[in-house]
Amino acid sequence: MKVGISDLGKKFSLSSTLLTSLITNTYVVFGAVLYGISFILWLYVLSKVKVSYAYPFISLSYALVAVLGFFLLDEKISFDAWMGICLVVVGVVLIGMNIGGT
Repeated sequence: MKVGISDLGKKFSLSSTLLTSLITNTYVVFGAVLYGISFILWLYVLSKVKVSYAYPFISLSYALVAVLGFFLLDEKISFDAWMGICLVVVGVVLIGMNIGGT
């Protein structure tokens, strides 16, 4: 979606053509479809596991988006942010190791 909105550039404004610009932008439409698929997958996950177990895994999306932004969009990530990403991943791994626990 970031690439799609960036492609709109200066054309992006709150006007009647905004909706037309968005629904004709391949990146935006593809991003919206992926967002919809992720919502359906989330509902499936919630039907299978306890929310207290599943919900921490959402934090992986923040780490994944930051890393993908770094590699695909050439965004800069500070050392502190890298440490935060590592802590999130370690935390989720620790939760994941407790699958059979209480």
